Amino acid sequence: MSATRITAADLPAGLAGIDLLIDVRSPKGRAESGEIASAIIVPKTQVEPAFTGPLAAVPKDARIVVFCGSVKGSGPVVETLTGLGFTNVADVEGGYAALKEQGIS
Repeated sequence: MSATRITAADLPAGLAGIDLLIDVRSPKGRAESGEIASAIIVPKTQVEPAFTGPLAAVPKDARIVVFCGSVKGSGPVVETLTGLGFTNVADVEGGYAALKEQGIS
């Protein structure tokens, strides 16, 4: 998988094989809509510092799935991660709402 957009239905059961599920929604968005327990929270503006700092040990071929409230939020994060050399990054069409609809919590 390269930098791409996937649907929540494309995700494997129980997120098997997903190394990192990243929530880049705002604190307000998470407070209003809820969170997904298995997701790590990385603010959009902190993605590059996080992956060149505390998350620098994440393998470049790790399967990373990013979600936001919209692709306007997650799309640029996928581009940032790809620019940092990650080769297996996708974002979720429909974001958080699609994940919840699919029963991912």
